[in-house]
Amino acid sequence: MIEGLTPHQYTALVVTERVNSCISIVGIVFVVLTYLFSPGFNKPINRLIFFATWGNLGSNIAALISEAGPTAGPLSPLCQFQAFLVQMFLGVDCYWACCMALNVYLVFFRGYTVEQLRSLDNAYLLVCYGLSFIPALIFIFLSTKDRGHIYGPAIIWCWITEEWDFMRIAFLYGIVWVAILFAFVVYGMAAKVIWDKRQHLDGFLNPLNENPFVNTITTEIEVTTDERPIVKDAGGQQGFETYPDIDPYHVEVRVDPQRQSRPLPAALRMRSITRNVAERETNAEAWLYARVAFLFFIALLITWIPSSVNRVYALVKPGVVNFPLNYVASFVFPLQAFWNVIVYIITSQTACRHLWNSLFGRSSRKTSLPSTLAGRNLDDVYLSRGKQRLQSFSGSGEQVDSQELKDLSNKRSSSRNS
Repeated sequence: MIEGLTPHQYTALVVTERVNSCISIVGIVFVVLTYLFSPGFNKPINRLIFFATWGNLGSNIAALISEAGPTAGPLSPLCQFQAFLVQMFLGVDCYWACCMALNVYLVFFRGYTVEQLRSLDNAYLLVCYGLSFIPALIFIFLSTKDRGHIYGPAIIWCWITEEWDFMRIAFLYGIVWVAILFAFVVYGMAAKVIWDKRQHLDGFLNPLNENPFVNTITTEIEVTTDERPIVKDAGGQQGFETYPDIDPYHVEVRVDPQRQSRPLPAALRMRSITRNVAERETNAEAWLYARVAFLFFIALLITWIPSSVNRVYALVKPGVVNFPLNYVASFVFPLQAFWNVIVYIITSQTACRHLWNSLFGRSSRKTSLPSTLAGRNLDDVYLSRGKQRLQSFSGSGEQVDSQELKDLSNKRSSSRNS
C-alpha cells in the first residue's frame, strides 16, 4: 500500500487503470483487424495511427499488470518487465505525433507527396521505437548503492523509482514536451497557411468531412426516349398497341464547373472545397495527413496535460501523494489508444459504414413491383424511375449529385447482367 492513499483510493486507481486498459485494447484489436483485412481502412492517412497502435498495446499491457508488479517485489522479473514496458511504450504516441507534425511541415512547406511521405515510414519506425528501446533496456541493468535500481515500485505500477525521479523528466516527460512544442509550432505555421487560404479551404478542419477535396460541379442530363409499337397476336388478328418504352434511349451529360446560379444544399455545402487548390498545392491525401495529425495532437494533449500537472506537483512536494491528480493520470494514460481509435474512426467514416452494413445489414431485399409494372423488364423499370427522379430534380431546382448517376448506371448494369 502506498503511503498517503487509503485502501479505497488505491483500489479505485487500480480498477480505473485496468478497466480503461481493457477499453483501449478492444479499440486496438479493431484498428489492427480493420487495417490489415479491410481495404477501405488501409489508406495512407491511417498508416501512422496503425504504427502507433503497437506502442499503445505495450503500455496497456503494463497497465493491466497494475499493482501486481510492485506486489511481486522491486527486483522481481514481473516488476522489471512492467517497468520496461512503461518506459518503452508510454511516450511512443508523442514521438509519432512529432513525426506526424514533421509530415505536415513537409507537405505544407516542402511540397511532399504521399509517396514521399511513405518513404519515411521506416525511419519513423526506427526513431520512435528504437530511441525508446535503448534507455528502456539500459535502465534494467543500472543501479547504485545509494539509490538502488532505477526500476522499482511507482505508486500503481513499476517504473522509475522516486529516488531516480529526475530521470522521469529527462527520459520521458522532457522529451514528450519537446515533441509537443515542436508539433504546436508546426501546426501554428500550418494554421497561418490555412487561414490565408480560408476562402478556398473552408471546412478543412471539420473532423466530419472525411474527404474535403470533392469538386462541386453542375451536371445537366437530357434523356430522350422513343416510343415503339408492340405487336400482339389476338386470335390471328394483328393489332398495334403503343406502350411508352424507354429503349432505345439517348443520354447527354454536360458538366459546367463554373455554374453557380443556385446555392448548394446544406449536405453538399459541407463538402464543397475546390479541387484545383488541392491539386495545385499538394494532393488530397497529403492534406488529409494534416487533419489526422492535428486530431492526433489534440488526443495527445488530453493525455499528457493532466499527467504533467501531476508530475510537477510531485516535484514541488516530494513524498506527498495527491489522490485526485493521480486518479486523473491513471484514468487518461490507459486511454491513449482509445483516443487514437476515435481519430481512426473519424477519418474512416465511409469504411466504417461499409463494414457495419456488411456485418449487420440485410444480405438481401425482396422488392415487390406495383401491378402496373408487373411483367415489364427491370431494365426499363430502373431507367423509367431514373427519368422520374431527374424530372423531379429539374422541377425542384436542385442539382443532381454525381453519385445518383452512378447508382442509376449500376442498377441498370446489374439488371441487364441478371
